[in-house]
Amino acid sequence: MRNQGDTPIWHPERKEEETETDAESEITEDIDETAKELSEEQDQDFEQEKPQSTYESFADRLPNVKKVRNTRLVRRLTLIISISAIIILVLCYFISPFSKLSGVTVTGNENVDSQAIITDSKLMIEEPLWAQYFDRTVNEKNIEKKFPRVKKATVSLNGINSFKISIAEYDVLAVDYSEGSYSPILENGTVLTDKLDNPISGMPVFANFQDEKQIQALIVSYGGLPDEQKEQITEIKYSPSESNKELITLYMKDSNQVIVNISQLVEKMGYYSQVAGQMTEPGVIDMEVGIFSYSHKKETENSEASESTEESSLSAEVEQ
Repeated sequence: MRNQGDTPIWHPERKEEETETDAESEITEDIDETAKELSEEQDQDFEQEKPQSTYESFADRLPNVKKVRNTRLVRRLTLIISISAIIILVLCYFISPFSKLSGVTVTGNENVDSQAIITDSKLMIEEPLWAQYFDRTVNEKNIEKKFPRVKKATVSLNGINSFKISIAEYDVLAVDYSEGSYSPILENGTVLTDKLDNPISGMPVFANFQDEKQIQALIVSYGGLPDEQKEQITEIKYSPSESNKELITLYMKDSNQVIVNISQLVEKMGYYSQVAGQMTEPGVIDMEVGIFSYSHKKETENSEASESTEESSLSAEVEQ
């Protein structure tokens, strides 16, 4: 046995070791097989449960999908029905009498007849309402052009199918005396063609004016005076000289007369109260160049002296 090697081919202890190793290998193989079987069973169970889970998820979502679809359908139907209803209502409105102008009222007018305003506005009853409403500026201009007293005309809706014309009139500031009658003068300087037998109470009388531009210039200056001074003026007479075409004479309620240029009326009349307060008797306040005053008595004496001088000169010429 020693000739065959140091280690004997068979040994009782080695046999026992091999037996133990084989037993351990068998146990390991059994464990691996068991684990493999368990893994395969789990895979099979997972594969069987997966379709069922997908089915259950779809079943849960199905009611929500139906709800969303129904909501969208309701919205679309509502939109279609609403648009259709609006179109039908619009068509019915334009077919009905409510789309025609049924009437016109006038407010704010004091000196212009309401029916005359309606007639000259060119608004047509029983004609399409909206076509006339969108062209209302034309009707407003018709009124303002036809009636000099009208400062502003405004056409607006009044109710369902009627119009309201709101009128703003120019104020009357004075009256013009010409050829035995009186005509109102508006705040813009326009002299109306209306003829009055008597002046308007509280309004100054403009006399001897031949040019409407002069009246317009005077109205601008007169409008700048304080109200208390306006109330003191009874008459304004155009009284130009050879060298000054702007001169006017104001006749006051306190019996004073004021000679002043039209363009300087507001400026010079600012001193009127002070000068008039220093006068001992009614007279003339000359504001053409500087400011000075004299009594009516002196004016009469000067006038008589002037007339006497003219008569003497005339007599001398006759004798020669």
